[in-house]
Amino acid sequence: MKNDKLYDMDSIKLTECIGNLKLDLKKNNSTYKEIWEKIEVIKEKCPNIRGILENEAFSKLSDTDGKALLELINLYRNLISIEQYNIFLLGGHECFQYLKKIKVV
Repeated sequence: MKNDKLYDMDSIKLTECIGNLKLDLKKNNSTYKEIWEKIEVIKEKCPNIRGILENEAFSKLSDTDGKALLELINLYRNLISIEQYNIFLLGGHECFQYLKKIKVV
């Protein structure tokens, strides 16, 4: 898939490519990895939140759980921001490669 170009991919392969980008971020981007670790710590400390996020089980949240959930939402927002930035960069690179291919640049 490394040689595949984004503009030649179907939606399934594109989704897989974005998933691989996220895995790569988790391995190689220290900020992204740190955020994931903080998320896991919160889930460990607050089993009610883990249950809501992973099992889709609803339970009442304590004040501590509520604060932790707000922190978790902010951490997920940070993750999404990093992911979107990296997807944008990948798309920009692919766009440039496509323009070179059709001899526009």
